[in-house]
Amino acid sequence: MAKNFKYTFLELEDAGEVLVVRFNQASILDQSLIDQIGRELDQAALEASGNHKLLLNFQSVEYMSSAMLGKLIQLHRRCKTDKTKLKFCGIAKNPLDVFKITKLDKLFEIHKDLPTALATF
Repeated sequence: MAKNFKYTFLELEDAGEVLVVRFNQASILDQSLIDQIGRELDQAALEASGNHKLLLNFQSVEYMSSAMLGKLIQLHRRCKTDKTKLKFCGIAKNPLDVFKITKLDKLFEIHKDLPTALATF
């Protein structure tokens, strides 16, 4: 069923038991884009619930609005409910500053890069 879902703004890749989700947008500012990414993240969480390991790779994201943080908090809640480990990696300076200002760097487990994050699962 999940295979029929079309991802437009996210790329999914299996890294062993971890489902790695990459964003393919450098700028996540537009509300309709954020809503669509939110739906795609929901679907990715559903796919990750089998192995209970989900890693979001922000490597290509340069800018994102605070509205996107709301989607990430929703994802965090869903993963907690599904008992899925959620981790982030590869966050550039601008988005990372937003995480720090909002203290969300304390809520989310954030790693420097993909290999470092994968090693922590």
